[in-house]
Formats: sequence, structure tokens, C-alpha cells
Amino acid sequence: METITSRDMRILDVNCEFFGLSRLQLMENAGKAVADEIKKRFEGCKVAIFAGTGNNGGDGFVCARHLKDFEVEIYLVSRDIKSEIAKRNLEILEKAGYKIVVGIKESDADILVDALLGIGLRGKPRGDYERAIEIANNMRAFKVAIDVPSGLDSDTGNYEIAIKCDLTVTFHKMKPGILKAREICGEVVVKDIGIPREFERLCGVGDVIETYKRFSDAHKGMHGRVAVIGGGDFTGAVALASLACYNSGADIVITLVPETIKNVVASFSPNLIVRSLKGERIGIKNLKEAEEIVKKCDVVVMGMGVGENPEFKEFVEELLKSCRKAVLDAEGITENIPENVEAILTPHKGELRKHLKAEPSEVEKVAKKIGAVILLKGKEDVITDGERTKINKTGNAGMTVGGTGDVLAGVCGALLCNDNAFNSACASAFINGFAGDICFEKYGYNFTAVHLLETLPEAFKRCFEWM
Repeated sequence: METITSRDMRILDVNCEFFGLSRLQLMENAGKAVADEIKKRFEGCKVAIFAGTGNNGGDGFVCARHLKDFEVEIYLVSRDIKSEIAKRNLEILEKAGYKIVVGIKESDADILVDALLGIGLRGKPRGDYERAIEIANNMRAFKVAIDVPSGLDSDTGNYEIAIKCDLTVTFHKMKPGILKAREICGEVVVKDIGIPREFERLCGVGDVIETYKRFSDAHKGMHGRVAVIGGGDFTGAVALASLACYNSGADIVITLVPETIKNVVASFSPNLIVRSLKGERIGIKNLKEAEEIVKKCDVVVMGMGVGENPEFKEFVEELLKSCRKAVLDAEGITENIPENVEAILTPHKGELRKHLKAEPSEVEKVAKKIGAVILLKGKEDVITDGERTKINKTGNAGMTVGGTGDVLAGVCGALLCNDNAFNSACASAFINGFAGDICFEKYGYNFTAVHLLETLPEAFKRCFEWM
């Protein structure tokens, strides 16, 4: 049976809104689905709905409207509803004269609808929610959970205190935790709420929102330290990648280049911290000095601007043994990824053929074989780890200009600092293309990689407006 994690469901929920399927519509479909399952089993009896302050509560409010021939009471954990779309549905009930009680109280209802917490819970419910669960479990009513029983971790199946339900109505796909805790879920029904299957495969703003991290109590370096290694024949590529790391949220970026181009690269921006590696080209002779810096960083980004350099591949493969996470672009792309390294490879079709000896149709097979995430750049980007695959459709023909791939590598490096390779690659592909689309709004097709780089902060800001 196909399952979906709480994280992937949150991403999908936001992406649906971005693609035009509103969360309000999904809430309507979900609430009606629960009501339909109740009406299949009961007629005209008394229903109590225990509602939390989030979207799970909103599903409960919708459910109430669709139980027209039932006597329905709504009990709120709090009047402070945090979800705007849930608040809208509660206001409808108030205007329609439904009985609404603030505070969870025991009821003599025949059916209890659990709309308290849903899939977002981590750890034990506290305070009013813990008390609400205790009250629910003391009631003799037939208990119906919306999505998952409140108190249950929908991913792990763990719970300390949870509502023991007779029926669980979950949405879109089965949740892994339900399969592991059937003893408190009762009968389980998976209801389609109208999400197109293809939306699961598309990158969107939800991928960015879930991947990008900012901590209110952070100190310098906590949002990511990145080492960017490259340069040789080309000087701008490594500067673009490094500045893209900064513009995507990394705190500290150390750029390592051959000593012959250090001053040129440093001149691109006062933000750059540039360290030189001995010689005109980076090779195995530079391994020890590079290792000392890489070991202090969360992620290493390698390969941009190297040009023709037969020594670079050996340098990359040896340096990877000292890394935890890596982004490999251009001449940094290799199939020899150590098992303990989480890596994103960012080839275009030509680089896929050159470095991985594969055709685009084989990208999933290759990703699985080498144990890495491949972000195959193209008109539509393909992101895969061999098990999961997503498609990114942002971007436009203006992004064929040189340097946009270097910017993408930098974005990947920044986001990989605080997330896994697959999710970071999906978010990076989307935000890079999204920034390109904003550039197109401003300049038409005639924009440059510098324009793309400068637009990244605006692209991130626009994504978070969809929360």
C-alpha cells in the first residue's frame, strides 16, 4: 500500500495551493469525506466534534455542515483558531447557529469526531489537548478520527496518549503511522480529496518552505558553512556559486581557488572569503590543505569553472572521503561517491553522458547505482535518488545564458546544509527556476546569471508568502 509522510503531505498541501487547487477546497473535500463515512454507518443521531485550532479542526467544521440530519455540537480546545481557512469555516457555523462550546467537555453524543491534532504532532500532547484526549477516551461514543487519531505520530506510529478510535478516515494516501498502530485506529478508510497524482511529482513552493531553515536563536554558522572549490580556466563560475550560497541562506562560505586567480575571484564581491590553493590548477597536491577547510564545513560544492583539468577528478574523489555532504557540478561530477557521503550531482544532458556514461532515460537507474541524488538540468529538471523522482517546471529559455548552473550549484550547497539531499535538490531546482521566472518578468529573456543571483532573495520571499 502506498503511504505518504507528514512532511510530504505538508509539501503537497502548499504546492496544491500554488498550482491552483486551494487548501480551502481540499478542506471542504476532506470534511465532506468524513461526513459521508459517518452517514454510511449512522442515521440522525447526536454528534460531538472535538476541534483543535489548526486545519484538522477546520476539517471538523466542514464535517459538521455536511451532517445535516444529525444533531451536531462543536467543542473547541480554544477560540484562538490559528488556521485562517479553519477560522472561515468556523465563522460559517457561527452564522448558521450551530451549538459551539469553548472548552472540551464530556458529551452524551453517540458519535465523537476527533478533529483535534491531525498529522503534525510530534511528542506527547500537552495541556488542553492531553485533557481533551482523556475526556474522549472516557466517552462511550463511536469515535471517528480525522486523518489520524489525535496523539498518534503519523510517521512512526508512536504514541503516549491517543484517542482510541473505531474509525479513522485518512486522506489522499495511507499514513505510515496508521499501519504501525492499527490497535488505536480501528477501521481505516483512505479517501480521495481530489489531489491530482501528478502534483506529488512536481516541485513547488512547499518544497522550499520545508527545506529552508532559519532559527531565531541561531549564532553565526548555524545556518550553514559551505566550502566552494573550483576555478581555473574560468573565474566567474566559482564566484557565482559562492554568492548564490549566501543569497540562499548560508552563513559562511569559503571559496577555494588556484592561487593564480585568487585576487580576481576576490574582486567580485567583498562578501567572498577566498583561500588560495597552490598552483595554476587544482589537483591531488592540494588535497591536504583543502581537507583542513572542508572538515570545518557542512557542505562542499565542487567543479564550477575548472575547465580542462585531468587531475581534478582524482582530487574530488579523494576529498569526498573527508566530506559529509557534497554538491558536484561540471568537472566535479563523478560516479565514485563514498557510502557515507550525501551528494547532489547537477549535470546537464551532456555532462550526464560525459561523466556518468548515461542517457537521460537512465537517470533513475544511475542515481540508485551510485547512491546519490541527480538533479538533471533541462527544460524540465529531473530530480531523483533512484527511488523517488520529482520534476521541476520553473525556469525559462533565458536561463540558457552561462552561469545559471553555477548559481544552482550554490543554492544546492546552501540548502543541503540543513536538509537531506533529495529534498534540498527539489527545493533548489524550483527556487533557481522561480528566480529565473522573476528575472523574465523584469527583463524578458535578456538577463544574466548575475541578475539571477541577485533575484534569489526575492524568490525565497515570494515562496514564504504562500505559507
